[in-house]
Amino acid sequence: MESRVFLPETGQRFRAPRLATGVAALGLLGLLASACGGDGDPAGDPATSAPASSPTAGTGDGETPGDAAADGLYFYPPVEGATLTMANSGGGASTTEVTVDRVAAEGGGQTVSATETVAGAGEPVEVERIFRTGADGSLTIDAAAFGASGAGTEVTAVGDDVLIPPISELESGSSSTGETFVELAGAGFSGRMDVSYTVTGDGFTSVTVPFGTVDAYVVQLDLDIESSLAGAVDGASTYWIVPGFGVVRQEVTIAGAALVSELTASSVPLP
Repeated sequence: MESRVFLPETGQRFRAPRLATGVAALGLLGLLASACGGDGDPAGDPATSAPASSPTAGTGDGETPGDAAADGLYFYPPVEGATLTMANSGGGASTTEVTVDRVAAEGGGQTVSATETVAGAGEPVEVERIFRTGADGSLTIDAAAFGASGAGTEVTAVGDDVLIPPISELESGSSSTGETFVELAGAGFSGRMDVSYTVTGDGFTSVTVPFGTVDAYVVQLDLDIESSLAGAVDGASTYWIVPGFGVVRQEVTIAGAALVSELTASSVPLP
């Protein structure tokens, strides 16, 4: 069976034959949706690769990233044409192939548009994502990141964008909060999840992933979920973010279900 998913924040529609747990999308609520109504079970062998040569860095407007790019929080490298591979594990294995399609200067910061293709068992799922890095080094992720899909499940996500404050503010104890909701509909069931989230920082640490070892800043996203399908549920997501590059590892846990994603290959070398 296939489901058609509409992400209202981006106007994006795509077909999702199984649980869509893209790296940027994170599958935060998709894990819970799968446990309640989906039957996705991606499988496959994680890909590994040595670093490839770096394409020419740029903003898409003929500019090269400056200090803001080097110090800012990105989800994917601000380099047009960059390609990355993430290995996903938890309830099965899959890989996410990422291509950075466009990098544009906007509001003193940069907007990075990327295409993710999640490959496991069954037909691959492709979806477009948008991330915005502010002039202050903050990172904004569309509320559609809370949407994911199980087979035969339609998901709609609307709400506050996820704002990760700049490292300097996180280090001083600042945090950000927001609210969103996800509506689910499938064969024989429907429901809604209301989500409140808080973003905090947890300092720099050395992290080793298949692609290499690097210093990254740890960002914690804590979730309080009220679900008509599963009641009150707590969740958490941890990101290891390399300034100027992006996420190299993330761990997501919701309602006892867990997903881990690690960088295995990139055309852009680690700093």
